[in-house]
Amino acid sequence: MNTHHSRWKESILCHNIVDVRHRPGINNPVADGLSRMWRNRPRTDTDGSSWSVLPNWEASRGILHDIMQVSDSPGFPSHHLEDKFRGDIFFAPVVRHLLGKSAGDSIPERRRAMHRAEGFMIENDKLWRVSGKKTDRVAKTECVPAALGFQIALNEHLKEGHFNPDLIKLRIRDRYFWPGLD
Repeated sequence: MNTHHSRWKESILCHNIVDVRHRPGINNPVADGLSRMWRNRPRTDTDGSSWSVLPNWEASRGILHDIMQVSDSPGFPSHHLEDKFRGDIFFAPVVRHLLGKSAGDSIPERRRAMHRAEGFMIENDKLWRVSGKKTDRVAKTECVPAALGFQIALNEHLKEGHFNPDLIKLRIRDRYFWPGLD
């Protein structure tokens, strides 16, 4: 694919195309002219008229690979982050969006997931919350499900005791993030 085609492809793919409608040839003079271009011309072996499906524009030998249907296999393993955050109403859509998967059935759900995922990233197979404020003590914190967060807080409490609860909370907030931490 040359640079013009790749730029055209990227500009088309960046749009959220919801509906494509057919315009009949009479109302679409460009398509009408292209469809009538080969009328009353003799057919040859190389013009593609004998093929049932036209090949790719780069192909010169007809259809090389005829694929009838492409679908995900049901046994395809999911990413371990999806398993880790399965059932978490806050992190599950964020992880699915960052992995490039559909984060919802409706457009508002996908937009909500995209908006919520703005402050997060996946690095070294972990979900991280990236700080956008200069006043934060650390640049990024690891995200954990809320159930695991309670266990982390309990372990820190058992290790440090009741002597300085604010210091325990600061230590946890410097390393981990989950909804409802504050």
